[in-house]
Amino acid sequence: MENNTKSKIAMGSTIILFFFILLFSYADQNLLGPFLNPHLLTFFGSIDKDLVPKMSIISSVFMFLSGVSMVGSAILADKTARKWICFGGTSIYAIFSIGTILIPDGEIGYTIFFITRALNGIGIGAIVPTIFSMVGDTAKPEKRTAAFAYITVAMTLGQLVGMLLGGMMGDTWRTAYLIVGIISLFLAIGLIWTKEPKRGGAEKEFQGIEGAEYSYRLKMKDFKIMWTNKSNFWLITNFVDCIPSGIIFFLIFKYLEDIRNMDSEMTSLIVLVAFIFGIGGALIFGFLGDRLFKKDRRAKVMIALICNAFPIVFFIIFLLMDYVLPDGASMGDALSIPGFTIAMGSLVLLMFVNQGVGPNWHSTLTDINLPEHRATMIGLASFMDLIGHTVGPIIAGLVTAAVSLQGAMWAAVFFWGLNVVLWIPVFYYIEKDLDKVHETMQSRAQDLFQSQKSEV
Repeated sequence: MENNTKSKIAMGSTIILFFFILLFSYADQNLLGPFLNPHLLTFFGSIDKDLVPKMSIISSVFMFLSGVSMVGSAILADKTARKWICFGGTSIYAIFSIGTILIPDGEIGYTIFFITRALNGIGIGAIVPTIFSMVGDTAKPEKRTAAFAYITVAMTLGQLVGMLLGGMMGDTWRTAYLIVGIISLFLAIGLIWTKEPKRGGAEKEFQGIEGAEYSYRLKMKDFKIMWTNKSNFWLITNFVDCIPSGIIFFLIFKYLEDIRNMDSEMTSLIVLVAFIFGIGGALIFGFLGDRLFKKDRRAKVMIALICNAFPIVFFIIFLLMDYVLPDGASMGDALSIPGFTIAMGSLVLLMFVNQGVGPNWHSTLTDINLPEHRATMIGLASFMDLIGHTVGPIIAGLVTAAVSLQGAMWAAVFFWGLNVVLWIPVFYYIEKDLDKVHETMQSRAQDLFQSQKSEV
């Protein structure tokens, strides 16, 4: 009993460490958008809209290199110890974030910042597939969506921390990167004393076999096997779902400041409220996914589909509201304007519903893949997502320069609608793919049980 209690405490501590590593890595990723105007002033001395593509390129290169790193780290994670890959990635990005404090002003500073952000992307790319793979081996299948809901909360809070730091620190953007980097370096050191979860340790097929050791590792032939699960194709290649968020997160502060005359402090407060509701949405829809999955194995996919579709309506309402805040308006003044109240309410509802996608998506991707394939598939999926996040800022910058800020925000609506359509095939294939995985796991468990009997 005492050993079991110690094991639970150790596992809980591990999950908490993973939570904060993800939180601050996502904070780092989301500092660029709210610092958009301060960056432009620091490097170019102007906030002219024609300069926006220069910063969007940094964001896009960061995302692309992070994605490449994800794939390489994920494949390696399915072959060897995952915590050391995570340690290396966290340490790399922490060190370069700390180094941001030394970046000078002017176009030379822009070049150095470009390089450091690219290197940051490589480090951060190693974190997501390794942590998600380890969490998948910690939570039992019937509680997996709830576990991923907590992890989704870490990522959501990370986005919030990044955007709030940007909104509150203004011209002191170097200090924001320094703070995130120092905290992340301490978290990386914490991984040294962390015990890595057993691969496949949470699968019910192996629970009844005492001392069972899941020895399967990724092999070259497995890459072909993975794609026999057709849901994988649609879950992984649907990078379109990240284009709208890539556009919105990159432009939201500038859009509200330039078009709605909202200062960064008020925007930060609205973002805070929206993200708090988003956290609630992730937890509620995560627990709902686990509960309904017991009755219908397509439930997680259906929830993800709904949580993708309804936010489109809320975002259209957000964009259609016609208002401009008076100079120096307080929150009380703003709330007296109907257009502002409806727009901000729609943004909050959007975040609440849309955050239900993450835990159900990650849980489904874990369920339909064998333990030795999960890091690789999560890495590939995350890479495709980052393509969406990479394309999003590029589209945002180009449409803003060619048309307007409002035109760029409306472009997000088109890609959001396309994303919903691409989720439909998963609903059709999911049950067959779940059956394949369970059949393989049952066969392996039986082989292991027989080998243990023969040894006795």
